[in-house]
Amino acid sequence: MTVNSFRHNTYILAILACALGVSACDWRSPATDSDALEDSIASKAFCTAEFSDSVKINDAIAYQNIRVDFPAEDDSSHVAQAALEWLCCEVRSRCYPDYIGVKIDSAFAVGDEHTTFAENVVDTYGHKGLQRMTADLKEFAEDGFEGFMANDLAIELVENRPEYITYTLEHDVYTGGAHGAQYHKGLTFRTSDGATFNWNLFDSSKRAELIQLLKNGLMAYFNQGAEEPICTDSALFEMLLLFDDPDTQENELEFGLPLPATDPWITSDGIVFIYQEYEIAAYAFGRPMVTLPFSVVAPCLTEAGRKFISFD
Repeated sequence: MTVNSFRHNTYILAILACALGVSACDWRSPATDSDALEDSIASKAFCTAEFSDSVKINDAIAYQNIRVDFPAEDDSSHVAQAALEWLCCEVRSRCYPDYIGVKIDSAFAVGDEHTTFAENVVDTYGHKGLQRMTADLKEFAEDGFEGFMANDLAIELVENRPEYITYTLEHDVYTGGAHGAQYHKGLTFRTSDGATFNWNLFDSSKRAELIQLLKNGLMAYFNQGAEEPICTDSALFEMLLLFDDPDTQENELEFGLPLPATDPWITSDGIVFIYQEYEIAAYAFGRPMVTLPFSVVAPCLTEAGRKFISFD
């Protein structure tokens, strides 16, 4: 179990713990020049726990890497508890593909090896996932497999503001074959009560307008490196893999583009939308991502959504 080094937070307890060497989990708070942010719920410290290990069988090898930003263990705020529940669920379910782990227990025993709850969670499921990978690797190695397998999970706190916090999750898996699989998503929590924001920000009656904004964003995405400019729907659709089914809303005949299956999330640059691999385009085009500035996307939001993102 290893933990990355980060600057100390403003909490006296955390500083004392680090100084005394009691906790192996380093603490950090967001860099800011705002006194308001320093005093807000969102300015509380976060701990980064990391697991990295591998196993080798004959000439085959499997790697397990997990890195997660957890709320400080003494943070009992609604947003911290909501984030903690989500983080534990993601670590448990993604420590290895399709792994169904034992339901996580908040009463995890904290022993000498794991001085924090965060370390205990990451280490426990890191090992559980690696054990499952080892079983698969052994079977493959017996059949002559000489390559590698990898499971990499990184959950990072990317926004830490008075109004909200936002996490992003990157999960990369390779178990042989032509290429691995990558998954990327984000989640935004309101600091006042821990509520999450996603499609509930949007006015369903503005679906067509939102899709047009996404089409414009996708044109910009696909124009990067394109030999000819993509500036029309027909040119965009030639890049995409869309269903053409008049019996559903998710078809190019009526709307021209489905909304992403993945929930959007909030950053200081705007609201982020992502299509996963193969969702609307070939693997070679990656995971098309569009960030719509608040001023652009505001007409598509509900009144509550506009009120929430009206912060400076």
